[in-house]
Amino acid sequence: MSQILKEVLAANAAYAKDFGAKADLQIPPARRFAILTCMDARIDPAKLAGLAEGDAHVIRNAGGRASDDAIRSLVISYKLLGTREWFVIHHTDCGMGMFTDDVMRSLLAKSLETATIGSGGWRDTGKGPGSSEGEFVDWLTFKDPGDAVLTDIRRIRAHPLVPASIPIYGYVYDVRSGRLVEVPGAAALGKAARTTAAARSGRGAAAPRAASAKRAAPPKKAAASRKAAGTTKKAPAKKSAGAARKVRSSARTSGARARARSKSA
Repeated sequence: MSQILKEVLAANAAYAKDFGAKADLQIPPARRFAILTCMDARIDPAKLAGLAEGDAHVIRNAGGRASDDAIRSLVISYKLLGTREWFVIHHTDCGMGMFTDDVMRSLLAKSLETATIGSGGWRDTGKGPGSSEGEFVDWLTFKDPGDAVLTDIRRIRAHPLVPASIPIYGYVYDVRSGRLVEVPGAAALGKAARTTAAARSGRGAAAPRAASAKRAAPPKKAAASRKAAGTTKKAPAKKSAGAARKVRSSARTSGARARARSKSA
């Protein structure tokens, strides 16, 4: 058993001994928010955000990037477990800005052992064989953590499985001071849609009813128009009937005169 494994198991035994009421924690996070951040060992999300067990979801990967898998976790966090606000938190002095995709692929192609970095950049001192599989991985590297935060928020916000009602906040954690620094432009990119919030609170319900009322009005006007049209059509009918009576009366008079002339002859 390695020394690290012994230390971890000993620490866990002490933790479990005083576990207490934590056994009653529920699956949904009590404070209804999620954090997407980097796996950097200098970041303790619980301490920087004041979290206790059961408070929030924390999703971590190299760089804190909005990868497909990170978004998968965020969607589950919202859809099934009820989180309502999300944070994207990158940090200063991030290792993801110290290499490129090409560098990583080249190192892996030479060896699968740990590389070293010096004044000339990364160098692979391990023995082969390596693997070309690194060519098929998007390593999601970046140069500026603030720009990466904006890119990630933009991707999450535009994702078809992410509802517009969720606000997404963007910060960079300063590993030298422990402070969260808001990224300029992140609030605007991650802002929740007002219309969705209004609909959820019920304020938006009046608009559809008003629209329905407006749509219901034209049939009444149409009915009035049809009624007026029907009245107008009846007048010619009466006029035609009167003309017919005059024709029949004239015909009877003409017939009587013809019979009188016949008798005289």
